[in-house]
Amino acid sequence: MTKSLRPLRKIVPFVLTIAVGLSACGSSTTNNAFSVEGTSFTRTQFDELANALIDAGQFASTDGKVATADAVTILRTLIRYEAFVKFIAQNDFAIDEADRKTLTTQAAADAEFAKYPQILQDTLINLNLADMTLKKFKAPSDSAIEKLYSASPASAGTLCLSHILVKTEAKARTVLADLEKGTSFADEAAKKSIEPGADKSGGALKNGDSDCQTLVKLQSSFDPDFMRGAVDAKPGVPTGPIKSAFGYHVILSHPYEKVKTSVLAIVKDDPGNNLLAGYLSSADITVNSVYGTWDGALGTIQ
Repeated sequence: MTKSLRPLRKIVPFVLTIAVGLSACGSSTTNNAFSVEGTSFTRTQFDELANALIDAGQFASTDGKVATADAVTILRTLIRYEAFVKFIAQNDFAIDEADRKTLTTQAAADAEFAKYPQILQDTLINLNLADMTLKKFKAPSDSAIEKLYSASPASAGTLCLSHILVKTEAKARTVLADLEKGTSFADEAAKKSIEPGADKSGGALKNGDSDCQTLVKLQSSFDPDFMRGAVDAKPGVPTGPIKSAFGYHVILSHPYEKVKTSVLAIVKDDPGNNLLAGYLSSADITVNSVYGTWDGALGTIQ
């Protein structure tokens, strides 16, 4: 399980979400630790914050520096926060200053909090304020959700998928040819997919009775290469061949009209976090190559 930032006992930590339009990826070799849509966080700032977290006992020091895996954990959290700032501004949603006051009061009551350097105090307040704000975020109109999904399902924070798994690229191409001739996806999956149960499911990747799953859940449980293909897939257009650790896939991202009920239910269940995950999938994010490369399809650093 991913380590989260937990220096405060009385303030709920900002949840770390591996969170993904078209997948965005990038790395840089500048003096910035990362950049989100043009807003940068310098390596000097990052080192200062990382050292403060080490001093607070949240992470161990390796040769006087935070370990690479821990650095990635911190960076993911900071990237998500900066994306949150851009996301709420884009949606004309404001932070409730009463929430800021509540958090500041709670922090002041914690004797340990005052011992933290200012950069850590500010970061903790901001992260927890973001968490509170996302819980209050209102879902956009049904038509706005449809527009998001139709342009790029991942941008709505959900994917509604079926797939056909075969052993070879050549076999996947014959599947695509059959689909182009008019064979239904479910029938083709039932006949040719080597995935267990495909003869009954028609290749549908459902979540119980729902045709769709949250982007975050898929990112945490599906093969990375499959996910990169899935988030790039246009609604209603069979996509492939996509090679994964299991073979070759032909992926269908279902058109909105066929999965409307499930899409709306998922987005409205947690609109703030789901739509932020979608925003992260296509935002212009770069990470210093010292730490790795941002992968929008997976919503994390590789």
